Amino acid sequence: MKRLLTANWLLFLFFFSGCFLFFEINYRFMYRFMEQYQLFLYTTNYFFDLLAQPGGYNEYITSFIAQFFFFPFVAPVCLAVLLTAIGFLFWLFIKRCGVEVSALPALLPVFLFWVFPVESIASILSVLTGVASAYGYTFIRKPVIRYSSGVVFILFLYFLATPAHLLAAVLFGLYEYCSGENKRRFAIGAGLIILALLLPLVAMRTLYIIPMREAYFSKFLYHPEYPLPTSFWYTWCAFPLMVLLVYLLRNRKKVFRKDWINGFAICLTLLLIIGGGIFFRENPLEQVYRYDWLARQQQWDKIITHAEKHPAKDQDALVYVNLASAYTDSFNKALMRFKQIGEDGFIPYDPRTRLGLIEAEEVAWTVNQTNASQRFAFVGVLSSERCVQPRLMKRLIETYLVNEEYKAAEKYIRILEQTLLYSSWAREQRKLLQPEVAESTPWIMAKRKLNPVTDNPHDLTKSFPNAIAFLIDDHPENRIAFEYGMGYLLIHKELGAFMHYMKALNERGEALPVLYQEAICIYYSAVEQNPETFSSFPIDPAVYNRFTTYLQQVRTLSPTLLARQYGDTYYYYAQSVQPPKRQNR
Repeated sequence: MKRLLTANWLLFLFFFSGCFLFFEINYRFMYRFMEQYQLFLYTTNYFFDLLAQPGGYNEYITSFIAQFFFFPFVAPVCLAVLLTAIGFLFWLFIKRCGVEVSALPALLPVFLFWVFPVESIASILSVLTGVASAYGYTFIRKPVIRYSSGVVFILFLYFLATPAHLLAAVLFGLYEYCSGENKRRFAIGAGLIILALLLPLVAMRTLYIIPMREAYFSKFLYHPEYPLPTSFWYTWCAFPLMVLLVYLLRNRKKVFRKDWINGFAICLTLLLIIGGGIFFRENPLEQVYRYDWLARQQQWDKIITHAEKHPAKDQDALVYVNLASAYTDSFNKALMRFKQIGEDGFIPYDPRTRLGLIEAEEVAWTVNQTNASQRFAFVGVLSSERCVQPRLMKRLIETYLVNEEYKAAEKYIRILEQTLLYSSWAREQRKLLQPEVAESTPWIMAKRKLNPVTDNPHDLTKSFPNAIAFLIDDHPENRIAFEYGMGYLLIHKELGAFMHYMKALNERGEALPVLYQEAICIYYSAVEQNPETFSSFPIDPAVYNRFTTYLQQVRTLSPTLLARQYGDTYYYYAQSVQPPKRQNR
């Protein structure tokens, strides 16, 4: 074994280090997000339920490992170990096929997991299982025992790690083809591949009542309602194709020559691939996953700080920025600091993806529309790839407690009590199942106090901001809903409707934020010139003086200088910035 490693240990060390850096830099928060998407229960029923499905054992191990992705560095270390193990075992398998080659060809197919990063490690574990089984198969010397073992391997792999049996069967056949010219061996190898292809058809007609795709590829690798991605075929087919390629080129001495020049070229090639992957591969959703992680930790200030340095790249990130502004009681201050895109920056339209449902329930919970939050969370739990989402289960428990549905809350509390990360939280919520304890809990009573009184006919995601208007009419003291509604009106320059709420606010004697004062100034200057009514609003002299100075300078200053001096004001926005197009909700 030492002799096998001496010439290639550096390649595997480079690859392991590169894997760690690649996933830590580009996909750290994505895998932390996936932790909340794969629930692992410490119960025997959970184990046997998974074991009774094709590939269930592989999913059990996947979910067990994924729960630790919550902790720093666990995901990149885990991925680095698994991918390096695949490359190492695949290299050893190629050598067992009679081809003396460096580790680089064996590592090239593994790089496809960089090109097409998987959200769940179920696929990676299945590939590792198939490659490891193929490598073990090559050590069985006696043909009859080896062929029989191949049949047993395929049967076990089908039930434990589907579709690992397909990859293993193809590699079994390639080993028989590469390691001898015996036609019998070739026929046996082909027979093992045919067995692996027919086995799912037999299983789905005798043991399981499942669709064909699930019988062949299990329902755990990808969402069963979506087609298999093209990346699946690229990744899985790359391994047998690489074996065939190096076998056909095995006699080309120029390709496989053993000298220091070739070794240096191999190391340099690997380093270039690793460097290119780390520095030029970027996860477009990493900002959203980062904000989701910070929201889970209630670190709303950090979302604002990050967004100030790195503007929101898409509407999902902007939803979190606006949420963070609401939670930190700075929505009316932050509205002009971040570029708004309209309704989709406040709440996603008709959310169906896991991320959209999480955002929608967070917004609904924030503006105190508890029933809508409950509905989004419930749909998110049911539509999850694995029919669970611990984070949304937590929100379901909270909404059930607010709505005094204690039996429903207890059901989900019982589930989360069987988990690693959420058990202590669930036990704390169990105390709130007693009505007298819930009624003395401040956050529950605060939510109940702001529950809608009227029957709101509007869907919060499809009829924004009409649904917000109902919340404000029911409870004018619902400050976050009020600011969300006013933010929408100001973004779309609907100052008439905005002033309707400002007059009511002024009648209650409440203080006006600077942003609202600036909007009032521009309204009574450009829309309704009524000095008497304007004087009834408590406008800060500093705000008014700055506004009058703006009116004096607006025609003399250049656009660049004007934006620099007044770009943070609403009157500059009202006059110089094109509002976002109104969505057809």
